Amino acid sequence: MIKKGIIWTLGLLVGLAIVGWGIYIIRQQQSYSSEVHKKSKALLTISLDDILLNQFFNKWQTAPKRGQDFANKLNKLRDNGIDIKANVFLFSLEDSARNFYAFFDLNDEKQFLTFLKSGLSIDSIENNAAPGVCYAYQETGKIAFVWKGNTLLVGLGFHLDQKKDEMIRLIQADSGRVSIEQFINHPSELTRKSMRYSDISTKNFIEFDLKGNRIDIVGELQFDTWNFPQHYLVRELINEDYISKGWINFPNERLKIALKDILVDFPVSADSIIAHMKGDYVDVEILKNKVVQTDTIINYAVNDDFETVEEKTAYESKVPNVRFGIRGDEHLPKFLPNKLFYQWFQKNDGQFNILSTASTIDKLPTKYTKTNSLSHIAIHLADWPDALKISPILLSKTIASDMDFNLKVARPNQLILEGTIRDYSHE
Repeated sequence: MIKKGIIWTLGLLVGLAIVGWGIYIIRQQQSYSSEVHKKSKALLTISLDDILLNQFFNKWQTAPKRGQDFANKLNKLRDNGIDIKANVFLFSLEDSARNFYAFFDLNDEKQFLTFLKSGLSIDSIENNAAPGVCYAYQETGKIAFVWKGNTLLVGLGFHLDQKKDEMIRLIQADSGRVSIEQFINHPSELTRKSMRYSDISTKNFIEFDLKGNRIDIVGELQFDTWNFPQHYLVRELINEDYISKGWINFPNERLKIALKDILVDFPVSADSIIAHMKGDYVDVEILKNKVVQTDTIINYAVNDDFETVEEKTAYESKVPNVRFGIRGDEHLPKFLPNKLFYQWFQKNDGQFNILSTASTIDKLPTKYTKTNSLSHIAIHLADWPDALKISPILLSKTIASDMDFNLKVARPNQLILEGTIRDYSHE
């Protein structure tokens, strides 16, 4: 009797699994009827069903303490009057994609309007943006909506208020739309990961795969005009007790131009520094511990003879332990700053110049290694100080604890991106 009960239970579970898998496959196939514009230059694919399933199976193991709960975020998309399929295909019409659009079926306009007002706090809705067309925009969420009848166009990106006319034209013109199956061969390749960015003309892509407490990132980028060396000499950076570390080695003028644009805002000899750099190499390390620096305050007082005299007062302060490495010629050290926000101490070993807030920099052993990586960066976001107000990092800190990215040269004209973003649940 017990054995029969076990068999019936197993059979029921297998049956439910088969039904569930069948529903999953059907939803996947139905999503391929989603429409995009036939002149799309890039696609952003979000595999919603896969993300929800991933969170369902991992939540009991990796419930995040401070990280973003993707399941709760996606649950807010329910009951909004929009027919959201297993996969969402967003398209861009720009050469350099900054804005993406997606077509949806609008099942219940009344429910949708309630979602705009209560869910997104959008009060300003333009009912006659064009004949039969309604429009809503939220600057803080970088999102815009245009709908006509039972067709909805959602826009995501920057300066969408300037794209209002384009969105209205897109929803008015049926002739420009094609299904994702008609637009691209094997659309299932776009949904292999949780999220994928695809450039249509170059076939470059970046994939994001959600795995419980982390997101794995893989991408391939190539252009015929690239000609990267396959080996680089880099300084070996610290392996532990760091907040952030990274380096970039770019064998053309782009890095120098970018650095010059940054340096011109600081009281340093930007032109001279750039002129004496070679190898286009820069690295940085921010350590967890702080260092003590001694500085002097100069005050002026009047002595008994009514003469003005200087009074020097030494004081100590704890500052971040930071190191910068720059490859340059023998003249570069004299143009590097001795004081900029903090005191800076130098070490030069002939081809690398190291700036540090620690006065013991001369005792730091330096080693170098060859690599095929163009650049690498690792950040312990959980330890990033709020005082260092770098907006993208502070924003990332609210949803992730660690980030690690590596850009490798596969061929002279091809780069491979590998990365990981972790939430707080692994701690």
